[in-house]
Amino acid sequence: MKKPDLIVVIHLSATAIHTVIGQVHSAQDIRIVGLSTVKNHDFSQGTIRHRERLKSAIKQSIQNAEDMANCRVNSVWLSFSTADLQSVNSVGEVKIAHEVVQAKDVVDALTQAKAKYLRDDLYLMHYAQQGIALDGNADMIDDAIGMQANDLMVLYHLMMMPVKGRQNLQQLLQECDVSIDQMLFDAVSTAEYGLLPEEKYHGVCLIDIGASTTSICVYREDKLVYTHCFAEGGHHATLDISMLLDVTIVEAETMKKNQASVDRHGIDSSQFFTIKRSQYNDEKTINMLELLEVTEARYLSILSNIKAALDQEGLSNFLQQGYVITGGGADMRGLLPLAKKVLGNKVNKVNQHSAISAYTQYGDDDKLRTIAAMIGERKYQTAFGTLLYSQSEAFHHSEKSSPDSLQVAPMREKLQTLNKIFRKFF
Repeated sequence: MKKPDLIVVIHLSATAIHTVIGQVHSAQDIRIVGLSTVKNHDFSQGTIRHRERLKSAIKQSIQNAEDMANCRVNSVWLSFSTADLQSVNSVGEVKIAHEVVQAKDVVDALTQAKAKYLRDDLYLMHYAQQGIALDGNADMIDDAIGMQANDLMVLYHLMMMPVKGRQNLQQLLQECDVSIDQMLFDAVSTAEYGLLPEEKYHGVCLIDIGASTTSICVYREDKLVYTHCFAEGGHHATLDISMLLDVTIVEAETMKKNQASVDRHGIDSSQFFTIKRSQYNDEKTINMLELLEVTEARYLSILSNIKAALDQEGLSNFLQQGYVITGGGADMRGLLPLAKKVLGNKVNKVNQHSAISAYTQYGDDDKLRTIAAMIGERKYQTAFGTLLYSQSEAFHHSEKSSPDSLQVAPMREKLQTLNKIFRKFF
């Protein structure tokens, strides 16, 4: 029986470092053996704000997860958002030399697709294969290797970031004694966790409202067709409250969590509440409607920018399944009704994925209960989604476009030759 693989994920958010260690039994059975969250605010909008503090937080998060899982982490999948994301759909076209599609042909198609948009200052952090057409056939397929054809056309969705940003993250993780296996745009990770297959097929947009960014991705016919990252998130609402209502950021965050809403129908304009202001050593009375107007303005900005971007791309009318919303910023009271109004479509919260479970063979019942409880926390959804993506058909189809696939082909050919010899003599 094959020993299950251990895959480690680090999700860099603007508020914390999340580390998850999963034992992969199959794509439908991933058991969590370790997880950890360390609060940190030194990675924001894809930029390292304070290198040493961030490095310390990453090390601590990894160590905590290692201790829980009783293992050593050497490499990780890294998921994050960056406001510097540049994404585009591209196509690579190749003439098949020997009438049978080989791995090299698919790699050449990706190389061609990249060459159209990938400048020297950009790094391809992640890409997704959208489909393959053989000999101009309109019916797209997912895997063409070994099939007969004269012409190969492969469609890709490319997600790029500045080379220097990639280098800074790579060096930072190396100093934490781990290497990077893969990089993922966090909305794609979250989508893998929170979207249903029928949503991806019929058209859906996932909205992940983080603290400093809002990430979106659009699926149609089960293919990733659009990604974008806006430099605006839930923390900007906190800053607005702080500035416009003259309270500290800490007080503003408390107000946002406890009193704020963006649902006008649920607000009594005659209602007030009092907050103690530490900076002035006094109390301030705030009208609930006044707080709503400040908070609503920010969320209207976030949602309106999403709608405008999708309208510009001509995607809004193709979202039969509407929108699925998640992230820390999605906890805002009244967000769903507001989002439905602005986006003009149905809006739902993410679904919990059945493939993720706690490792059940721990002798320590307390550890099992701890992990089981933590799995239900929303903050780990992106990391869990990365685990799921690592086992997905979408990832494995894209991997066949990777230059690494060329290293597999010669070995496969050798094995086939050996098998023929064995069959001949035995």
